[in-house]
Amino acid sequence: MGKLTKIKAISRIAKQTIANHSPEILMGLGAFAFVGTVIVVAKETIKEQEILEDHETALDYIDLVSDEGELDEKAYKKSRMVVYKNTAIETTKNYIPGVALGTASLACFFGAFGIMKKRYATLVVAYTALEESFRTYRQRVIEDKGADADIYYLTGSKTKEITVKDEEGNKTKTKQLILPDGTIASPYAFKFSKYRDDGDLNLCWSEDQSINLSYALGQQDYLNNELYNRCVFDNQHRVVYRGTVMLNEIRDLMGQGPTEAGAVVGNRFGNGEPGCNGFIDFGIVEGEDEYGPCLFINPNVDGLIFDLLGKKEAKPFEPSNNEWGECIRI
Repeated sequence: MGKLTKIKAISRIAKQTIANHSPEILMGLGAFAFVGTVIVVAKETIKEQEILEDHETALDYIDLVSDEGELDEKAYKKSRMVVYKNTAIETTKNYIPGVALGTASLACFFGAFGIMKKRYATLVVAYTALEESFRTYRQRVIEDKGADADIYYLTGSKTKEITVKDEEGNKTKTKQLILPDGTIASPYAFKFSKYRDDGDLNLCWSEDQSINLSYALGQQDYLNNELYNRCVFDNQHRVVYRGTVMLNEIRDLMGQGPTEAGAVVGNRFGNGEPGCNGFIDFGIVEGEDEYGPCLFINPNVDGLIFDLLGKKEAKPFEPSNNEWGECIRI
């Protein structure tokens, strides 16, 4: 009884394993059958040449006999029809194994596709239910703790209320986003994550967070080089026209769409004078959102530079090293 129970358990496990991996098994069988089809058809093609040679020989013999007057026209046509019929039958028999293997190969591929399609449909239903449940959960958090708590629980970032004075001395209270590392997010900060702000899949994103970080740093270096490359110099290698990079260029490289502010603010090349960093720093902070790990991009935008585009420097200056070092050094 114990052995029988053990055999049943092993059989059940084997059956479940085969069911779980049935798409992979079918794809493997389909690939094996496809290779077999190629080999069998190649052999059958060689054999088919012999069948065709016999066919031509039989037709030549009928023509010879007819020329000698041993066959009348009716017998001549009937004899040729018999040869064509026999050749068709032999050809069909010859290629049956190859056709059978090819059909089996296609059946395996379509079978695997059908199973995966059903599983995908089931997964979509499950994900939709999970997403709805998560959305309901977030709504309850907002109703109980507030929107600020929801942002903190979701991303690790939180908001802080600060008082701001305008040029006339009027005080207004506003909220600022505090990133997971305690950095205050600028108004131009955005997320680099699996999905764009508009909900579409971000094609620049990778499931490997280390690749995302390397990508962001690479784009940062590229744009710093662009700041220098876009400068116009005089014959003494002094900057006459400054290179600029708009915020929308940063957003585009990180897979995000443009914004109205991004079309007028950005960074410009400089020597670190007040109001101009002279280099680009993405201010990268690692965090999480509802889809998993993400990167917060908090760029050190110089401010409004749209009205400075194409303007000649009143006093040309020599490029010098600043905080960014090698990226803009001459």
